[in-house]
Amino acid sequence: MDSTIDFFQIYYRDEQIKELYDFAIPYKNLTLTPYFENSVICELVPKSKADKISVCSWRLKEKRGNSFRSNKPLNLEGDYDIAILTPRSPSHKPLAMARQWHGMAWEKGLQELKKFIKIPTELNYAIYENHFVASKDIYQSYVNDCLLPCIDFMSTRSVFFDDAGYARNKPEKEVQQYKNLTGRNDWPICVFLLERLFSIWIYNKNFKIVNR
Repeated sequence: MDSTIDFFQIYYRDEQIKELYDFAIPYKNLTLTPYFENSVICELVPKSKADKISVCSWRLKEKRGNSFRSNKPLNLEGDYDIAILTPRSPSHKPLAMARQWHGMAWEKGLQELKKFIKIPTELNYAIYENHFVASKDIYQSYVNDCLLPCIDFMSTRSVFFDDAGYARNKPEKEVQQYKNLTGRNDWPICVFLLERLFSIWIYNKNFKIVNR
């Protein structure tokens, strides 16, 4: 029997629907939390009955164009536990790059996060923006055992809401839109720590991981 998949894509403006894959389940997100798509993941993944689950942004096609296998069509078939949808070069170092991009906010946040979860010196896999597919058991275990508790852990610690230095690399219009929605001048560092949380959680686990 063929496996089933719930492949969600998050969008927040109707004009973004045209960018979604035709097999995606559209999810219109009207509530922006400090944890971004992780809040949607916490809502959708525990309810899914499919064999495999993915929760991606409406920009997945564009992001795949920037990834290591930019010319490959998206193929979700095959035998795997986890499929990375925006793979990077094997030499890419996601923790080292985060230190370069976010500076002291990253260092302080990472040190605090180590009180919650063991973090290696570097990660085996670079998974950005939660652009992956995982089997139901793995994804639901991650959400219930790691992501939800981590968000709860972060919610009471101000270090996770320090400015990430992300705004300096974004167009002024986008920064202003974000400020209008949140009252913040910059994105919080917790977003970028959570972006790497799944890669941290799967480190040294015996999963079959493929690039797609």
